[in-house]
Amino acid sequence: MIDPLPQTLGRYAIRRELGRGMMGVVYEAVDPALGRRLALKTIRLAFEVPPGERESFEKRFLAEARAAASLQHPGIVVVHDVGRDEATGTLFIALELLEGRTLAEETAAGQPIEWTRALRIAGQLAEALHHAHGQGIVHRDIKPANVMVLASGRAKLMDFGIAKLPASQLTVAGDFFGTPSYMSPEQAGGAPVDARSDVFSLGCVLHQLLTGRRAFDGPSLPAILMRVLQEDPPPPSRAVPGIPAAVDAVVARALAKDPERRYPDARTLADDVEEVLAGRPPRHARLAPPLPAEGERTRVAARPATGGGPPPAPAAAAAGGTPHLEDVLTPVDGGAAALPTDRLRTSRRLVLALAAGAAGLVGLGFLGALVVPWGGQPAVLPVPTLPPPPGTLEIDFEHGLRSGTIRVWIDDEVVLEEPLESRVTRKILSFKQRKGTLSQSLEVDPGERVVRVQVEGDGFSGSRRIRGVFESGRARRLRVEVGGLIKKDLSLVWGS
Repeated sequence: MIDPLPQTLGRYAIRRELGRGMMGVVYEAVDPALGRRLALKTIRLAFEVPPGERESFEKRFLAEARAAASLQHPGIVVVHDVGRDEATGTLFIALELLEGRTLAEETAAGQPIEWTRALRIAGQLAEALHHAHGQGIVHRDIKPANVMVLASGRAKLMDFGIAKLPASQLTVAGDFFGTPSYMSPEQAGGAPVDARSDVFSLGCVLHQLLTGRRAFDGPSLPAILMRVLQEDPPPPSRAVPGIPAAVDAVVARALAKDPERRYPDARTLADDVEEVLAGRPPRHARLAPPLPAEGERTRVAARPATGGGPPPAPAAAAAGGTPHLEDVLTPVDGGAAALPTDRLRTSRRLVLALAAGAAGLVGLGFLGALVVPWGGQPAVLPVPTLPPPPGTLEIDFEHGLRSGTIRVWIDDEVVLEEPLESRVTRKILSFKQRKGTLSQSLEVDPGERVVRVQVEGDGFSGSRRIRGVFESGRARRLRVEVGGLIKKDLSLVWGS
C-alpha cells in the first residue's frame, strides 16, 4: 500500500514523489525560506528495532550525513540539510535536485556505451571519490543507481552518508542492502574496508559501462559473493571488440582482488584514465600481452601484472644468433653466477654444449693430417652446431578443491603429475571458501606446442588444451584455474 503524499516534512513543502526504494521515498520539495527546489530523501528502517537502538541509529545517521554535507565537489551531489520531521519522526536529507539519468537507467538495456565516454565518466567519479576519501569518508555503495549523469555529461555521486550506515542496520533476515555485485572482496567477506574498496566498486561500474553486463553476477547471493571473492571477469575487449588493451589494463588493476595490488587511491586511477584518453599507455597499470585466438582459452582471468615475468633475451639471441657466455652468466662479487632458475638451466646446457664442441674440435685437430687433401690445402672442418636452449613453461594453478591431482602433457607427453591440497580461507554463510595454489617451471623445446591440463578432485574432472609458441631461452606463463560455485570449470589462459 502506497503511503499518502505528505504536505510537509520539516520546513519543506512536498510537491511530488520522485521514486522509492528500500531506504525510503524521494520527493521533490521546495524550501520556502529560499524558494529553492530540492530532492528530499526520507530514511526509514525496513524493520522494527528497540527504542534504544533506534536512537543510536538516528544519532549515527545524522552525524554521518552532516559529514557528507561538508563535501564540496562538482562530482558529488550537494547535501543542503539533514534533519527529522517532528510530527512523524521521519529522518530526511535535503539534496540538490538533479536533472538527468542514473547509470542504472542507462545500462538497463544491457548495452555497452562508447568506451571513451565510459572512461570520462569513470574519471569524473574517481576524482569525486578522491575528494571524499581525503575527508575520511568512504562511500561503500558505489553502483550505477548511485550515479546521476546530467545533460551536460557531468557524472555525480549520490548517497554519501547513507552508504556508511553499518551493515547490521541494513540487513533483513540475512539479505544484503542493495546488490553485492559491486562489493569489493574485502567488503563481501566482512573484512574492514578503506578507500580501495570504493576503487574496486568503481572498477565494477566501469566494466559494466564498457560491456553492458555486470562484472559479477549470478543466480543467488552466495553465487555472486563467491564470484566476487574467487573469479576475475573477462577483459572488456572480449565482449566488445575495439576496446584498447590500455582500457583492459586499467579495469584489471581496479578489480584486483588483493587491495595491495589494486590502485592505491582513486587519484591514481583518474591519472591512468587521463593517460588512456590522451592516447598514451597508463602509467600505473601494466598492459597484458595479446590474447590467444578464440578457442584456445575457456575463460580469461584479467589480473593486473604483479612484476617479474621472463628475463630479457640476450642481444645476440634476440638477433637470432647464439648468446655469449657473458650474456647469460653474470658473476656476483667475483663468485658464482646469480641467475633466475630458467636462465640457470639454459646456461648449464649452453656450457655443456660448448664443452662438447671444444672437445670435438681437439679430436678433429689430432686427426687433421688424415683429412688434408693431396693438394696440400687443409680441408674446411665443420663447426659443431650448438643446440638452442629450451623455453620455459611456468604454470600458476589456483583452485578451491579440498584434494585432487593435476596432470600436464606437452605434445601428448606427460611432464607433470602433482597431488593437490588446499586450506579454508574464509567462511561465508554456510559455505567454506578454500584456496590452493601450485607453481611449477618446466623446460619446453622451442616451437609450437600443445599443452593439455587435466584436473581431478572432489567429484570434479576437467581437461583443457591450449596452443602456444615457445621461444628459445624465454618463459611463458600459463594460468590454470578451477572456478565456479554451482558448476566448476577449468580455464587456461596465457598470462604475463
